[in-house]
Amino acid sequence: MLRKPVVAAIVALTFIAGIVLGAGGMYYAKIVMPEKKVKMIAEKQQEELNRMVRSGEVVSVYPDQLTMKVENSGENTLEGRELTIKIDERTKVQEGMRLLNKTGEVIDLTKRLKPGQKVDVMERDGRAVTVHWSAKN
Repeated sequence: MLRKPVVAAIVALTFIAGIVLGAGGMYYAKIVMPEKKVKMIAEKQQEELNRMVRSGEVVSVYPDQLTMKVENSGENTLEGRELTIKIDERTKVQEGMRLLNKTGEVIDLTKRLKPGQKVDVMERDGRAVTVHWSAKN
């Protein structure tokens, strides 16, 4: 039979191992896994945003839409093509660092953009989420 000190040592080691494994499991479940999930979601969202970006030159502009010749895009199939993009009350319009419209406000693009001007557009399903161009110096 085992002596009492040996049994006590085995019980103590088992208890300590249980605490260490439990704490490690809790750390992994509460800290590591959520961080991995958030990172994975953020990477997917960034990929989606990158696919929405189009840069190019304005071909024509109307109050509520613009047509641009795409020079760079997150979707390579759009490069070199002309793309017509609608503008609505949810579109953010920005010149340089200055936001030109408030939430729910529609802006007349013909007063700000001209053919030949370089623009950056974030577009989804034919609708502009944002339209941006550099401020004139």
